[in-house]
Amino acid sequence: MKLVSKRKFELNIVRDQLNPAVGRREISFEIYHGQASTPTRREVKEKLVAKFNADPSTLIIEKMVTKINSWKTVGLAYLYDSAERAKLFTPKHILRKELP
Repeated sequence: MKLVSKRKFELNIVRDQLNPAVGRREISFEIYHGQASTPTRREVKEKLVAKFNADPSTLIIEKMVTKINSWKTVGLAYLYDSAERAKLFTPKHILRKELP
C-alpha cells in the first residue's frame, strides 16, 4: 500500500554509517516541516525508501523526535541487508510501529 502525501517536508541525511557487524546502514536524518505538523513515520519511511532505492521491509525507523515549538524533527533509521536481519535485531515494539 503506497501512501501519497500532500504534506511538504524536507528530509536531509545528517550521517550515513555502515555497521557490517549487524548488517545494516545507520542513517541519521533531519526533517524540516515548517509550520505543518510532524510527518508520520509512514511518510518519512516512504521518502527514505525512495531516496535509498530500498525494499520497505528492510528499512526501520528507530526513532523520531520533535522538540516542543520546533519545526525540525531528528531521527534515526536502520537499513538492513535483509528483512530477516531487520526482524532479528529490531525490538518488537519498534516493529509494531512499522505495521500499516
